[in-house]
Amino acid sequence: MTALRNIDIDLLRSFVTIAELRSFTRAAAALSRTQSTISTQVRRLEEIAGQTLLQRSPQEVLLTRAGEDFLGYARRIVALHDEALDVVRAQSVSGRVRLAVMDDYATIVLPETLARFARSHPEVELEVTTGFTRDLMNALGEEFDLVLATQRAGDGRGEVLRTERTAWAASDRHDVSLAGPLPLALLKAPNMYREWALEALNEAGLGWRILFSSSSIGAVEAMAAAGAALTVVKAGTARPGLRLLGRDDGLPELPASEIALHLAPGRPSAAARALTGFLAETLREGEEN
Repeated sequence: MTALRNIDIDLLRSFVTIAELRSFTRAAAALSRTQSTISTQVRRLEEIAGQTLLQRSPQEVLLTRAGEDFLGYARRIVALHDEALDVVRAQSVSGRVRLAVMDDYATIVLPETLARFARSHPEVELEVTTGFTRDLMNALGEEFDLVLATQRAGDGRGEVLRTERTAWAASDRHDVSLAGPLPLALLKAPNMYREWALEALNEAGLGWRILFSSSSIGAVEAMAAAGAALTVVKAGTARPGLRLLGRDDGLPELPASEIALHLAPGRPSAAARALTGFLAETLREGEEN
């Protein structure tokens, strides 16, 4: 009798996420996993399937022919699995909840999570706003019920959900000169990462010049990926086309940051409590002790 081959849903979810984001690093961030965990899951899935499903290169991750054939089935299985759980776990909560979040988390980490929340809480009106943490925190309680914020590790505020490594980044296809004044692509002031970068360079006695400044994380990272400048990123959400740099490249160390959930003062609504629990559970999933 042929042995049964069962595929863990986490293996399929990791494969689908990598296929869609074309990056192990971005998939790890989106799934709240380490990159090594994601790589191990893919190897296990390929062992079960008996086929190579992904081709890896320094620039991107591509599907093999077997991977392309398998992707449609994997998507349907994951979607049906999540739908079944959401129906069972659905709560009769209604009302409006206003969430504010950093742009990179809104585009990379949270889309699937917020989509699941919307499906499991159809009576909740979810309103999401993106922006700089400092601006969002200033409006907590007036404009927002919840703020998912980036802050210096050890800040002590909010409910800390995860820690992010802060890193210098440059194009993985072009050489950027690290001699002389360093060309920088940074978010507009006031911004925490901008302040960290300039303080670290000044303390290290390294010259710098602002080549590009924007209120868009995507625009800043795109400029760096094009080879024009250095930038500062969250290692877990850095876009494809960037390589991470640090002490070995002659650059000063940057502070670690943490992702914390802040709830508006006063008694939260049922909708806000539901989203708070959902985000905390999801973003903490897969953390290694």
